[in-house]
Amino acid sequence: MNNYKWFFIIWIIILPGFVLAQANLKIENKRVVIGETLNYKATWGFLTIGSGTTRIDTNIYQIGSNNCYKIDVTGQTNGLAKIFYVRDKWVSYIDTATITTHQSFRSIREGRHALDEQVRFDHPNKKAEVKVYDKKTKSYILKKVYDTPDNIRDVVAGFLAFRLVNLSKCEAGEVFTVNGFNEDESYRIDVTYLGKEYIKTDNGLVLCHKVKPTIPNNKQFDGKDAIVVWLSADEAQIVVRIRAKMFVGNIYIELKK
Repeated sequence: MNNYKWFFIIWIIILPGFVLAQANLKIENKRVVIGETLNYKATWGFLTIGSGTTRIDTNIYQIGSNNCYKIDVTGQTNGLAKIFYVRDKWVSYIDTATITTHQSFRSIREGRHALDEQVRFDHPNKKAEVKVYDKKTKSYILKKVYDTPDNIRDVVAGFLAFRLVNLSKCEAGEVFTVNGFNEDESYRIDVTYLGKEYIKTDNGLVLCHKVKPTIPNNKQFDGKDAIVVWLSADEAQIVVRIRAKMFVGNIYIELKK
């Protein structure tokens, strides 16, 4: 995978598995804003290399007997980085009460690689049924059924759940544990709360919560502590900036005006 293609993964905090579960996230207050749309840009040096959007649908959807938020996440390369073609989209249906995922879709278009996938989560039986689109049959076929932990979330729901944690009650050095797996490989990520910090943005100085996820070893990022995330220190706790130290230099993901 070329380095440009990581920008859209970075701005959802680099949780590189299709499902995950938070072991000790304490969701104290539901602050989901129906209709919220957030736009981001990715820069590398003086170059804008990508953009991304998250949108919470204005409607509430029913999956089985469960009321769900529908969240769309898109990421694409822009500018000179268009030569590394990326047009990716995730759609997640997330339980309004538990912030767990009931159904998710992803459409991946990266260069010549294309993937359309849907996942249905069976919470009572702790299973995730993954299907992929087959061009020959023009239908979704079963790929695999995975065993899952309790309260399973895909990456979109996992990030939403983290936004709903009251970070104002956290102390510097406090660690949140994220457990999950990518296909047959399990992993653990620790997210450390670093305290509050003012950062300069296009909208002026913004007081933010600063967190640092410890990511697994990989060939793209410069060390386990390569990612730092700033979330607004208000009730919304919107991601304002992400910095990713990569072997080719720093990439920044920033909230647009």
